[in-house]
Amino acid sequence: MKKMMTVLALVMIVSFLFIGCEKKATAAASTAGTMPAASAAQTSSSTAAAEAPATEDKIAVSVKEEVRTVDPDYTIRFAYYDAATWPNISKTPLPEHAYGLVFKSIVESNSNGKVAVELYPGNALGDTKATMEMAMSGGIEMVTTTGTISSLMPETQVIFLPYVFKSDEIAWDFFDTSDLWKEMTAELEEISGLKMLSVGQNGTRHFTNNVRPIRTPADMKGLKFRVMQSPIYVKMVEAMGAAATPLASGEIYTACQTGVVDGQENPIWNIAANKWNEVQKYITLDGHTWSENFVLINSDFWNSLPAEYQHIIEVAAYHAQTADRASEALASRVLDFEAVKNTMEVYVPTAEELELFKEAAAPTYDWLRGEVGDEIVDEFLAEVKKSEAKFGW
Repeated sequence: MKKMMTVLALVMIVSFLFIGCEKKATAAASTAGTMPAASAAQTSSSTAAAEAPATEDKIAVSVKEEVRTVDPDYTIRFAYYDAATWPNISKTPLPEHAYGLVFKSIVESNSNGKVAVELYPGNALGDTKATMEMAMSGGIEMVTTTGTISSLMPETQVIFLPYVFKSDEIAWDFFDTSDLWKEMTAELEEISGLKMLSVGQNGTRHFTNNVRPIRTPADMKGLKFRVMQSPIYVKMVEAMGAAATPLASGEIYTACQTGVVDGQENPIWNIAANKWNEVQKYITLDGHTWSENFVLINSDFWNSLPAEYQHIIEVAAYHAQTADRASEALASRVLDFEAVKNTMEVYVPTAEELELFKEAAAPTYDWLRGEVGDEIVDEFLAEVKKSEAKFGW
């Protein structure tokens, strides 16, 4: 019980920090629709905190057994990539784990234990692609994915267009309020059988490498970069004159260490959490892509739930995405940024240099138009402009 109260205290602190610092960026609606009315959540069951002993470049995860005082009517098995390093290793929960902790607490407490949530962090059930497929088949109920959904619905790649989101609050507003995004997620559900619950923040992505500082796109020529297993990332890196090698995230450390690739691109917190800064010398804070955490639930399972439990899950998802976004911001902007700048040479492009990166990446837009059509790209860019206007960009 004492440990549970500690978890709740941290969750409340992170949530209040987010609300206090980001009032202008607070979204009025969740990705599943208008924000449900929140109810007071006091937990009555123990957490499924997973401890994660550190290895050289990967976190091994074992999920603890729980003692339950109520037999649940439903169980949600929730798999995600981020490891359960808090509180034994990291100062705060990693973004996806912050989501999991808050989601579990609210669902179990507000349902009086009748809906149980089992957390499987750190790829305990397989990599992102495997767990997404498990959620589609009903092997598990919930999953967090990133760029992998583009294999199911190529149109979703519009959100990965380089330099399209100028700041976090613009991305949040698009995902939380855009009618286009609601239409896209409804189509995704028809295709995949996965309902979009909410969108957390994986972070703004930057280039790192072992060869030289990257100040302009010309410095990328001849370098090999690991990218996510999504076609648009390959096209973006190639447009800038470098070679792209799609690899699973678990292969990054060794690939950089052995020279299979010269560099990679990821958010700051992820670089520090996975110790990629140990095998990379240079980082350029160009912020080429805003990276998301898509949280999806199996549609058949969702439709089997009583309306009152669906509402509880929607409330939990809204608060959990807030915790996810706040955790990422705190890590990338403050805590993990310190670790990165103390171990790597950091370069911040000037406004003029950043324009060169945008110009170099422009063929990515043309490529995507050829893949998914002009209409969806133009509609997406128009929606982004609306979000920009709300915040004075």
